[in-house]
Amino acid sequence: MDSDNHSDNHKQQVEKQAEDIQIEVDKIFELARSNNWSLEQFAIKVLAGATDYELGYFSIAAQLVQNVTKLDGQSSINILNYLLYKVRQLDPLKIKQAQNILFQGLVMNKQETEQRLAEKRRN
Repeated sequence: MDSDNHSDNHKQQVEKQAEDIQIEVDKIFELARSNNWSLEQFAIKVLAGATDYELGYFSIAAQLVQNVTKLDGQSSINILNYLLYKVRQLDPLKIKQAQNILFQGLVMNKQETEQRLAEKRRN
C-alpha cells in the first residue's frame, strides 16, 4: 500500500511540474503574441531568458534546439547548456550561433503550425 501512495504522490508531483512548465511556456507565447514579437525578437528573448535559467524560456529553448538538431531531449539540453555557457562568456560567435539555432527552431514551429492549420481547413 505504501508503494501505491508513493507512486501516486510521485505521479502528482510530476504532473504538477509539467503543468507549471506548460503555464510558463504559455505565458511566454502569449507575451510574444501580445507584443507582436518577430521571430528574431522571440529568439533573442528566449536566449536571454534561458541564459538566466528561467524555466519557461529554458524549456522553449531546449525544445527549439531539439527541433533543429533532431536529437534526443538530453542531447539537446547538453547542446543548449554548452551554448548558454558560451553566451555567458560573451563569445560573440556562439551568441550568434545560439540565436540562429533558436530562430531556425521558431521558423520550423511556425511552418509546422501553418501546415496543420491548412490541413484542418481542408478537412
